[in-house]
Amino acid sequence: MLNIMPSGYFALPRTAAIILLVFATQWVHAAQASTKSAAGAPLVIEALGKGTFTLSGPWQFHPGDDLAWSSPTFDSSNWEQLSADRPWGKQGHAHLTGFAWYRCSVTLIQGSGAPQESSLLMPGIRDSYEIYWNGSLIGHNGKLPPRPVWYISQPVQTFELGRVQHGVLAVRIWKSPLLSDDSGEVGGFDTAPLIGSPEAIATAEAAYEFQWLRSRQLHFGANLLCAAIAFLSFLLWLRTPKRWLLFWTAGFAIAQPATLLLVNAHIALPYSLAMAALQLVDAVQDISLWFLLLWLLSLREDRGIYRTARILAYLYAISETLDGVLVAMSWNPQWTGAAQVFDAVLTIFVILFEAFPLVLVGYALFQRKQLDSARWLVAILAFLDEMLLFFSDTVKQGRQFTGWSIADKIDSPLFFLDGNGISLSTLGGALLLAAIVYAVYANVREDQRRQDALEREKMELLHESDRMRHHAEHDGLTGLWNHRVIVERLSGEMIRASRDRTPLSVILADIDHFKKVNDSFGHLAGDLVLKEVGTILSRTLRPYDYVGRYGGEEFLMILPNCGLESALLRAEQLRMAVQSARIMEGDTLLQVTASFGVASDFLSHYEAEMVIRAADAALYRAKNRGRNCVVSAKMSTLVYDS
Repeated sequence: MLNIMPSGYFALPRTAAIILLVFATQWVHAAQASTKSAAGAPLVIEALGKGTFTLSGPWQFHPGDDLAWSSPTFDSSNWEQLSADRPWGKQGHAHLTGFAWYRCSVTLIQGSGAPQESSLLMPGIRDSYEIYWNGSLIGHNGKLPPRPVWYISQPVQTFELGRVQHGVLAVRIWKSPLLSDDSGEVGGFDTAPLIGSPEAIATAEAAYEFQWLRSRQLHFGANLLCAAIAFLSFLLWLRTPKRWLLFWTAGFAIAQPATLLLVNAHIALPYSLAMAALQLVDAVQDISLWFLLLWLLSLREDRGIYRTARILAYLYAISETLDGVLVAMSWNPQWTGAAQVFDAVLTIFVILFEAFPLVLVGYALFQRKQLDSARWLVAILAFLDEMLLFFSDTVKQGRQFTGWSIADKIDSPLFFLDGNGISLSTLGGALLLAAIVYAVYANVREDQRRQDALEREKMELLHESDRMRHHAEHDGLTGLWNHRVIVERLSGEMIRASRDRTPLSVILADIDHFKKVNDSFGHLAGDLVLKEVGTILSRTLRPYDYVGRYGGEEFLMILPNCGLESALLRAEQLRMAVQSARIMEGDTLLQVTASFGVASDFLSHYEAEMVIRAADAALYRAKNRGRNCVVSAKMSTLVYDS
């Protein structure tokens, strides 16, 4: 029997089956979504032991802080996704500060024969951070609040993950800007982390370190040269403290290696202390440049501009010192807010101070200073370098409100030289330093030439003065003391002898028949006789005795610490020396004698002329006795005027 069913009878089961299928499909998708929502779609890494894998993304990202976010069961499906090859400031979070988290689900598939352990390399996070693997803290760099510590420059960090095949990697980052131009723009990753076997990660770490050194070898060499210039300039300044150009050159050059040590040398200094020191270093460099320009552009003679530079230098040094102290005090978190406010205020003045070299160069142009090419080169490069610095710092302060990125472009490399990035600011600073060193060298060399010329002129003047004094004090013919000087010496020796109660004797000698020599052989022969007799007298006397030409053919001799008997004996020696002298005038033998009068044991109230008169009286008696003899004066019978 044919049983005919209603047409809608089979529609109901089909509808139910479709409904069940739809629900089953949704349930499966929901289950998969539930599995994935805990940490997002995993990054599957195969053949892990054959190298390293870059964890560039996608990473799930969220600002804020909750330690529960490190758990692998936490649902982060609604988090934002970011890559790890750029800081979060370049991905829409330029003003983000405080805490933020990265999360990434990773599945590890080791290759055959590969090690079961895994390691992680973090090459590019400038901030303090902690790393969690499957909810467990496996390492950190720096310290998080309540006492955050930032490091300026750190080498790469490596962390062990163990044997886990699947897990969630969570990175907790603390970004707390301190200075007014330090926003959240550079927060988070700069370079994506690497994952791999311990051996592969160790190789990658060595490669990173080598590349880091290689990319900075030119900068290291340049800074080493700057340090050498600063050291030599300072040493030269110590030798010649009046050459302040050398002192300011040392101050300008030392700033570069000091900045390198504070910022790029992998010295684990707290960020606040490093930046505090850096404020002072910048002030030293800028002030040194001011005074270099004052000297090299011939502005130091302008009292107004020089006084202005000194006042601004004091203000700049005080402001940067205060700024450095405030930054250093931010080591304690409760002072961080005050340090940021004061730094923002002081930065306005610092930018104005940085414009002062532009004023100096402009003033030199306005005054139409006549400078050589080396100094004009310094002026031009200083203007360009300081204009670039002024513009860059102004943009860095304003980009928090404008979003301008041109400051980063100024600091970014123009080109690479064997892996070393050369930026516009680096190139400008290097050229300026080279120009300053050359100009200072030329200035010092020119000063040395002028000083040498002055020294030569001074020596010539001294020689001329000595020559003139010699002519004024010595007899032109015999070279002995002249009448005025020998009498003055006698007065001085008489005062000294009276004070010290020591004996003093005076001898007056006269050449016998000198007029006959002149009449018979001529005046040239007479002059020769005078010179030879003078030489005989000075050679025969003691080194501390005095002999001078008293006048004509007379010679006056002063014998300190010599009594009458010794003086008579000395006079006799002189007489015999003159008598035995053989004076040749061409082929003619000239033999002369001399008469001597000796005065000694005179009273303390005698004057020089009285003593000479007594010696002359004795000489007169020697002449009357037939000449060529020695006669002592009779001091007791001497008549003098009171």
